[in-house]
Amino acid sequence: MPGTFSDSWKLTKTSFRLIAEDRALLVFPLVAGLSILGVLVVLLLGEFWLVLPGVSGGGSAQTPSLALGLVLFLAAYFGMAFISVYATGALIGASTLKLDGHQPTAADGWRIARAHLRRLALWAVLTATVGLAIQAISRRVGGVGGLLISVAGGASWAVATYFMVPVILYENEGAWRGLRRSGHLFVANFGRSLVSNLAVGLIVGAGIVGAVVLGVVGLVEVARGAGLLGFVLLGLGIALGVVVALLGAAAEGVLRAALYRYATTGKIDEGLLPSGYAGGPAPARLP
Repeated sequence: MPGTFSDSWKLTKTSFRLIAEDRALLVFPLVAGLSILGVLVVLLLGEFWLVLPGVSGGGSAQTPSLALGLVLFLAAYFGMAFISVYATGALIGASTLKLDGHQPTAADGWRIARAHLRRLALWAVLTATVGLAIQAISRRVGGVGGLLISVAGGASWAVATYFMVPVILYENEGAWRGLRRSGHLFVANFGRSLVSNLAVGLIVGAGIVGAVVLGVVGLVEVARGAGLLGFVLLGLGIALGVVVALLGAAAEGVLRAALYRYATTGKIDEGLLPSGYAGGPAPARLP
């Protein structure tokens, strides 16, 4: 157990150190976030257009408008899933190069993801479909049972697929065998995966709390008439929230790369072996 906490803290520090050393790792969650925001804007505009008077105003026009709305929603949903998976692949690719002692650029990460575009796209469709199925079943059941299905199903799927993207990038496995491999890696490294993710979550959570406190204090100051101070504090809170969210997304991706590297090679940092590592073959790395 002491080794688990020690190794987990080393993995967590390594993840944040890599981001501090190479800010290019922040490009991937930034591009993903802006792209997803763009998709949401298009979705909202499309849905708004469909409900404008004269488009879905009555009678037979309602059915095709509902169908178009559903198609638009599904297109946006699967599009956002692909953006998330593709950007995660690029981030993990660049992070792995960094962990292996290279100095990658953002272009290197996108190149690695692009080399596995078909597999990443298929995985995005599969994981998005499973997500929809879990939500559909939970809504069908309803009540506490539906909530339990949603939470338990989502958590189980997240655990089983935690290493799926690096498996796609570095191991030539199909969807089913890839899922088995991902689940096996997570279970075999459950303690370190859990503790290191909790550590990152606590660090990011503390930053989010700080951002919320700044925003609330800013709103209180505005309500009390101290407009300039209030808006400054509110702006600082929003800025801090955006930065923390960006750092959190990048740290989660880098940590996933570090955990996968640990699970397959035993290395936490360059030349450092964790306590109690038994050894094992490492997957082939992209140049």
